[in-house]
Amino acid sequence: MINTVLNIIVVGLILFSLLAIIRAYSGPTVLDRVVAMNVITTNVVLIILIFSFLDKSFYYIDVAFVFVLGAFIGTLCILKLLREGHII
Repeated sequence: MINTVLNIIVVGLILFSLLAIIRAYSGPTVLDRVVAMNVITTNVVLIILIFSFLDKSFYYIDVAFVFVLGAFIGTLCILKLLREGHII
């Protein structure tokens, strides 16, 4: 029962990610694109964690954690680039 519900949730997350990709492509401002990429990152991390639970292999939690940290640092770099014009 829980596997079926989690599989349905994964399909929903994939659909939300596709909508976010459309928003990232057609967003009128750069900030809309940054927010859409953060939504995609969050959905990917949730999918990784759900598959980790379904597979009963908790090694993927480390992968999700590293992915979140990389996305956070990337978002900070993009925002600093937009604000100051340079990253370093």
